[in-house]
Amino acid sequence: MKKRSEELYPFSNLINGRSFSRLLPVVICILFATSSFSQDSTKTSSAKKTTPVAVKKHFHSPKKAMIFSACLPGLGQVYNKKYWKVPIIYAAFGTTLYFADYNNKFYHKYRTAYINKDYTIDGSNPPYTDASLRVMLDSYHKNRDLFIIITGLVYTLNVVDAYVDAHLTTFDVSDNLSMTVFPSINLQAARNNPSMGLTVALRF
Repeated sequence: MKKRSEELYPFSNLINGRSFSRLLPVVICILFATSSFSQDSTKTSSAKKTTPVAVKKHFHSPKKAMIFSACLPGLGQVYNKKYWKVPIIYAAFGTTLYFADYNNKFYHKYRTAYINKDYTIDGSNPPYTDASLRVMLDSYHKNRDLFIIITGLVYTLNVVDAYVDAHLTTFDVSDNLSMTVFPSINLQAARNNPSMGLTVALRF
């Protein structure tokens, strides 16, 4: 009868208690290995999909912008792509150099008249005196020197503007910059005395 039942149910020995308890660890190991393999393959494929492509960023050099503007005024602003500043720079240079040259011409004119005692310069009536010629040449001399100094300041501002603007070009103004202020309690270890305070958190 037992032999016949084995013929009718050839897998009956596999589902009895002892056989099943022996097969159970093997089945669990197989399932665990299959699950781990599928997870690893999923992670690998997702990692391949989400790997960002490295983009080479252009380095904007403040030192280079400063050197450009020092060599040729306005060239640093062109390097910073602030083209609208170039006409302003050259307008300032043109204005200061024009008035410097204008005052320089009259300074030399009245200086020559003062040296040669030419009191009728420009057909003036009444004629000039030594004192009045001296006042005129000193006035034009001071104005000439003043506009030369202003021209030097314009040149310096041109270099400084290019340098600072290049720094601001690379300055991070994204939404990741934030500041949070929240109350906190500080415990002093020596006295175990709590004190109230404020904590400021900066996120870059």
